[in-house]
Amino acid sequence: MTDASTIYEVAEQAGVSVRTVSRYLNDPNCVSQKTSAKIVAAMRELQFRPSVAARALKGVKPNLIGVVSDRITTSPDSFELIKGLQLAAKELGKRLLIAECGGVDADVPDLIDGLIEHRVDALIFATHFHRPLDAALLERAEGTRVVLLNCYLPRSGMPPDAPSVVPDDEQGARDGLAYLYAQGHRRVVVFELFPDMRATQLRHRGFLKAAKAAGLPDPVFVQGSQGALAEDEFAAIDSLVSEVLREHRPTAMLAGNDKMAARIIQCLHKRQIAVPGEVSVLGFDDHPMLVHATDPPLTSVRLPYLQMGRRAAQVACDEDAAGALRERCDVQVRASVAPPSSGRKAK
Repeated sequence: MTDASTIYEVAEQAGVSVRTVSRYLNDPNCVSQKTSAKIVAAMRELQFRPSVAARALKGVKPNLIGVVSDRITTSPDSFELIKGLQLAAKELGKRLLIAECGGVDADVPDLIDGLIEHRVDALIFATHFHRPLDAALLERAEGTRVVLLNCYLPRSGMPPDAPSVVPDDEQGARDGLAYLYAQGHRRVVVFELFPDMRATQLRHRGFLKAAKAAGLPDPVFVQGSQGALAEDEFAAIDSLVSEVLREHRPTAMLAGNDKMAARIIQCLHKRQIAVPGEVSVLGFDDHPMLVHATDPPLTSVRLPYLQMGRRAAQVACDEDAAGALRERCDVQVRASVAPPSSGRKAK
């Protein structure tokens, strides 16, 4: 059905005037809740769908927020970003329109054009891990409010004032290591992700700051992520665990993400090393599918994806928000961390 052919039927079904239905379609807040409920019920019964194009010609805003992403809809690690976006959009009376390039940057300009044709109020560019973004990808968005989610512009570019909502990786790493220190651990080995990742660089800085604040030597750093393919990333963990146990006798191991932490726990179990009785393990991400799947449940630093998604949608509707907006990464305490046993505690 079309807007012009059925608005009269909706009015008759709802028992209101055509003008009232038209007013509701232009602005649902301009009629009473009781009348709105009647109109909505009639629209549903008649399967009425207002024409977006017709409403655009009338100057009615569709209340859409466009989202361009690389892989957030297909990466299990990013589902909380989408959930946060959806929750905030609903609270703001907005709807999301998501377009994904699947990691093919060449497709981004066309995706942006398509979203702008739908008259979105703002564009959110979201990535499935914390990384820099090439400003050239956003050139087609000129004149549209742009917000970056889980990414940032490393240098000034277009648009120069685009706000970015990112995790505070440095703070999370600092607090995670500080938590291990507070439990009494002094021999800590940090298994890091790939060195070219922004998260790795920020977390490394946070670990150093935690050690300095505690007046302790820097932790031992090990390159945990290796290999060019995703399936090979943690292939060396078993040999690395053997090496650090032999050379450093750690009482705690801190992993770059929860997948790595789960692998470390498996390696320790294989060697009949109790977690956390002999070695504590702390992860990073607080991945809901992993932290309760390990034995024991994993203590982890949470990446605040839900809050980040919420904030990005809110910022998209707030023209005054600008700059880098960092969300705290808090330690989620579970059973994989405990004070070191007396036999292993560093003096």
